[in-house]
Amino acid sequence: MVSFVLQLSSAERNSGSNTSSDELTLIAGSVVLGESPAYQLKYWRKKFGVKQADLARKMEITPSVLSDYEKGRRPSPGVNFIKRYLLALYELDKRGLSSTEAQQVAAAPVADAHISQP
Repeated sequence: MVSFVLQLSSAERNSGSNTSSDELTLIAGSVVLGESPAYQLKYWRKKFGVKQADLARKMEITPSVLSDYEKGRRPSPGVNFIKRYLLALYELDKRGLSSTEAQQVAAAPVADAHISQP
């Protein structure tokens, strides 16, 4: 029998989120045990109403990496990636933030470029 448990800290379990740790465990199971982890990742992100760019920013990865996982262009994600993915969804859900608000509170920009003109 395969078992997957998403471990949350006590602060995360008691935060009054819209999503419980039991629900996250079930979601993780659907991703890990599903026929198409890529489809499941995308399905749950959309179910939470989170934009790909917002989730990537929260996870501190590029949107293209997230897109590659959600489209199956990368090998099936490991348990650590799935845990980070779901915890980021959980955090965005807990805050109840719109995409614009999520961008404002996200840690750091995905990329920063400065072009100086001669």
